[in-house]
Amino acid sequence: MQGQMTFRKLFNRELNMKKMLFFSVIMVLTVLGCAKKEEAGSVSVQRLRVGTSNDYPPYCYLDPNGELAGFEKDVLDAIDKKLPEYRFSYEVLEFKNILSSLEAGRIDIAAHQFGVNEERQEKFLFSDEGYIGSYSYIVVPESTNDIHSLDDLRGKHISVPPASGWAYTVESYNAEHPDNPVLIDYYEATPDVLITNMTMGVIDATLLTESDVRLINTFWPVNFKISGEPIGDFEESRFVFQKNAGKLRNAVDRALRELKDSGELGAIQKKAVDDFFKNAGRQ
Repeated sequence: MQGQMTFRKLFNRELNMKKMLFFSVIMVLTVLGCAKKEEAGSVSVQRLRVGTSNDYPPYCYLDPNGELAGFEKDVLDAIDKKLPEYRFSYEVLEFKNILSSLEAGRIDIAAHQFGVNEERQEKFLFSDEGYIGSYSYIVVPESTNDIHSLDDLRGKHISVPPASGWAYTVESYNAEHPDNPVLIDYYEATPDVLITNMTMGVIDATLLTESDVRLINTFWPVNFKISGEPIGDFEESRFVFQKNAGKLRNAVDRALRELKDSGELGAIQKKAVDDFFKNAGRQ
């Protein structure tokens, strides 16, 4: 009897130890499983370089603290918040070097209100969603009354930024009219050179948007005007990507659609423009 009781005690002790071991193993496996789920559920963040410039206010410029600011960056920051798998950083470049930097792989997104044309489509992907739209116009000094179209500019001088959509428009026109083309003077950096040359009569016209004319007439002592009908169709600016970046392009499109549907995109544009004129002391 005593032997049976001793055996039973030993058996129960061993059984309890096995139970404890079993539950310990279960707990370890549970913890490991949770850890694996957490690891699988975490988002791997890919850091991306956005190329833009700082010489096109109120869309991209340096604020009083020397920080990149403007509508372009504000929209990209809003997109970045909607895409936890990506993290944007910004590289300030000369406008003429932005697309070449994208082509060389030095940046991942080009952002400077780029329009779509055939030449660019051969090299890059564009977002399907536009984020700001405008017409382009011939712009002349207030005293000019004989220029209303590109036909009126044949044999005369027009100034546009190199590698821009405006440059492409005039270059395409000249290709169709090689006998008497529009004479193109390219300007770079800030609009100061453009404004000085047009005021002094060195050039006869330029291409700008309506908001560009408002900006120039507000901050420079000039009075330029739009002349004639829009040059080309209403154009929405788009972000530009490398040819193999379809996944990134689709993600940015998704975020842009959400910003449009919620009305946030329009609010961002209004605030960016208002902030610029406020900081510059002009309402």
